[in-house]
Amino acid sequence: MSKTYNILWIDDEHNDEALFPFILQAEQQDIVLEGYGSFKEGFNALEANINFYDVILLDALFFEDENSQTPNPAGLGSAIQKINELRNKKSFPYFVLSGQTHFTEVTNPILEAFKLRCYNKKNPEDVIELLQNIKAEADMQTDLQIKHENQLLFEILNKYPDTIRDTFIAIFKGLKGFNNHFDDQLYFTQIRIILETMFRMANTYGLLHDKCVQVGGDKVNLNESCLFLSGYDTNHLKVSCSVTHFPKIIANNVKNIIHTTGAASHTTTVDVTQNIHIQAYRKSINTPYLLYSLALQLMDILIWFDGYSKSNSDIALNKSYWKDLEYDKDGNKIETAKIVKVAANGWASVLVEDGTKSISVYKGDVNNLNLNTGDTIKFTIKDSSQAQNIIKL
Repeated sequence: MSKTYNILWIDDEHNDEALFPFILQAEQQDIVLEGYGSFKEGFNALEANINFYDVILLDALFFEDENSQTPNPAGLGSAIQKINELRNKKSFPYFVLSGQTHFTEVTNPILEAFKLRCYNKKNPEDVIELLQNIKAEADMQTDLQIKHENQLLFEILNKYPDTIRDTFIAIFKGLKGFNNHFDDQLYFTQIRIILETMFRMANTYGLLHDKCVQVGGDKVNLNESCLFLSGYDTNHLKVSCSVTHFPKIIANNVKNIIHTTGAASHTTTVDVTQNIHIQAYRKSINTPYLLYSLALQLMDILIWFDGYSKSNSDIALNKSYWKDLEYDKDGNKIETAKIVKVAANGWASVLVEDGTKSISVYKGDVNNLNLNTGDTIKFTIKDSSQAQNIIKL
């Protein structure tokens, strides 16, 4: 997997066919140029997705906005000023590339003021050097180091909202020692939101039942979703899945995240200050390591889910595993299963919970209903071990 460099490129000619060879040459160096024709368009995109970009590449002349008729010679100065204003959010390496001779062949006051070199679009050696320097400067940026060190995760996060990538970058910066002061309320909420987003994606693949993501119209029931994907009956939604999607460790990690962050309810807007377990924990251990451990578990969950959803993308097949649960008037679950054995003493047995639990059928019921191996029955369970209220199907 190659390391990718995402470059914000402001050049009024970025779509010109004459620049296609330059774009291709950059792509061969794993440099992806995202072009904008004006100062306003480019910096609006930058501020909307600031952690996506690694380097800024500026033409010497470009439009002020999408309505400008001619390139503005002051645009370069405005762009540099804006880059400096954004330093409190993120510091960007930036470069100037132009084919204008009054920038490439003579001294320019703007370039001179900021001690900048203008690379020449028309000089192949300049272009090669520019691309090399872009990568060298980008590699020194903490954000890009994080993305490259955790490339598989961040490739997967391209499918998620930008805010999720930003959350993980902030957490990785903490792990690197840049910021160890985390607000539990903020980051525990973010972790729950990421898990909720994954559950919504699971629903689009048919892996997770609609009822789990339509609580109150649009909310995700995190606890019920975990049960469903883990192969267990939901507690309140009266649905289950005949296939267990979550491996045991993934299921345990998801459950741990849900309950540690206090989100066993159907909402992600949980006030962690009301979680007595977290507050008791914080009284004796006030470190960010609990957050880090949950975040690292979540990273593995997202990576697992990406591979699993790709291998199980048949929506109709996935939905065929959904089951509606039946209950009697007393709230007892009604099971349906086949008789697997009739013993010599007249008692029979059926298997429930995906064949992991044996339930006895009283010999009197076997005789009265003329039950034989292979017959299907509906029943409830008394004392977790004996079938009651049996109906032969």
